[in-house]
Amino acid sequence: MGDGATFVIVLHRVWKNHPLHRDFLGFYTLDSHRLSNMTHGLLGQFYHDVNYKVYNIHPGLDPEKPDATMAVKGHNLTVTRGWQKDYRLDSKWGANITCWFVHNNGKGFIDGTYTDYVVSSLFD
Repeated sequence: MGDGATFVIVLHRVWKNHPLHRDFLGFYTLDSHRLSNMTHGLLGQFYHDVNYKVYNIHPGLDPEKPDATMAVKGHNLTVTRGWQKDYRLDSKWGANITCWFVHNNGKGFIDGTYTDYVVSSLFD
């Protein structure tokens, strides 16, 4: 990493006892221009420009969250439009922004599978 890169880590609480969704840590780079071009791994796969195209936007199960197809990394993935917090400008509260959520645990979008990034404890 370069000098002075700043990160915000947020514990996202999801639905208690939900069979699929779990609490997770959001890891946000506030000034990614300070990261080295040699950044790789979980950060590097998103730090470098990702070419993608979203098309076939159509109503989803929730009328406020349309579904679509995203072409990325040689895959056509099902995505849903939703809201997320952006902490780059307001590191305390974040700002609501729209984003695309990739179905199927990010398969085809992230390198490897989601289980490659799951740890039993942050301090192991």
